[in-house]
Amino acid sequence: MEWVLAIIALLIFIAFSYRQTLWGVSFVIVLLPTYLWRLSLFGLPTTFLELMIVALFIIWLIKDKLYKKINLTFQKNLDNKFSPVLRWLLILWLLVGVVAVIINPTMSALGLWRAYWLEPIMFLLVFVYSVQSKHDLQIIFKSLALLVTWLLIVAIYQYFTAWNLPAAYDLPNIKRLTTVFSYPNALGLLLAPLSALFIGLWLIIKNKIINWWLLVIGLVSLMLCWLAKSDGALLGIFVSLFIWLILAKKIRKLGLVIALFIIIFSFFNNFLVNNFNSFKQQLLAPQYDLQATSLEIRSSQWTETWAMLQDNWFWGAGLNNYQTALEPYHQVEWVEIYLYPHNIFLNFWSELGLIGLLIFVLISFYIILILRKLFLEKNILAWPLTMMWSAWFVHGLVDVPYFKNDLSILFFVMLGMTLLISYKGKQIQFT
Repeated sequence: MEWVLAIIALLIFIAFSYRQTLWGVSFVIVLLPTYLWRLSLFGLPTTFLELMIVALFIIWLIKDKLYKKINLTFQKNLDNKFSPVLRWLLILWLLVGVVAVIINPTMSALGLWRAYWLEPIMFLLVFVYSVQSKHDLQIIFKSLALLVTWLLIVAIYQYFTAWNLPAAYDLPNIKRLTTVFSYPNALGLLLAPLSALFIGLWLIIKNKIINWWLLVIGLVSLMLCWLAKSDGALLGIFVSLFIWLILAKKIRKLGLVIALFIIIFSFFNNFLVNNFNSFKQQLLAPQYDLQATSLEIRSSQWTETWAMLQDNWFWGAGLNNYQTALEPYHQVEWVEIYLYPHNIFLNFWSELGLIGLLIFVLISFYIILILRKLFLEKNILAWPLTMMWSAWFVHGLVDVPYFKNDLSILFFVMLGMTLLISYKGKQIQFT
């Protein structure tokens, strides 16, 4: 029965995507959490999100012979929206992932490479060739807004009914919403950069109707991060606002910024107070059985991960092998060994080795150069993009905003938007 529903839904998706490829791109964005709909295809595990991406890629390749637009050489071409540098980085990105699978040759590792590396790049190709105008970009923004909207509806229902809310997060004093996800930080990881993006768009758009719509979506995303009590997400959003306030040298709409600061500070302050009190109790009573706090968990995790990487500094642990590799270095018994270290740089280093970490750093530096170029060109979208990426990177210092099906696709949606807005070819002019 499950496969019957999946086939019907996939056929509907294919019909819309074949009619207009951009519609397929929008469907994927709106339905990012459908990676939770897990299926088995000829004995191989997959998700509905993956099926949509593969179907969309095949449609894009065959429809109107669009595959001819892909320049597989490293020569400059106006029709190719990827610079030679970025193309090399993406190819190396895929190859390093293959090496990581070889280090840990398991089907689960191969599945992660497919879901976190191959399919996101496939989606990126379709994305950059489907978005051809300012109007198309607006459709992408609306798709992201629709994603936030339906998650809000689920959040409201969950708040009053506790539907799909794990018992660990349904406590009277620390109730944390998860919506369709299994843990609250998954919601914060998805929405933090979107909140920063829409608030950034609100700060620069002059149209009053659109302006208020952007503000609502930005605040709704912020509220959902707050209801999830995702400290990393709130910190990322706060830093993005702080960067705008300081670097833009603006005081307009300062009232909202102050209000947001108060909201974020109240929760972040509570986070710091709890961790300080916990730390003080441990100093006074080392044998006291104390529940682990977020800061303590991350601190112990980073320490143990660093120790593991000192012995595996070049190859890392291998893809999907972090927990096994870390076990000999695990000392803090009251902290479980999580799936990944709560730091994006340690995460890439442990999963892909030193070369993988280097490629990630180079891609990050490439993004910074694009943002700098947009500022030099006085592109009004420079600020929203900068705030979006700031929230993503800051959140990445205390969590992992990439190693999940929806988050890896979101990363390339963000990269695709940044590339297209900076592109000065004949077809796209975003100013």
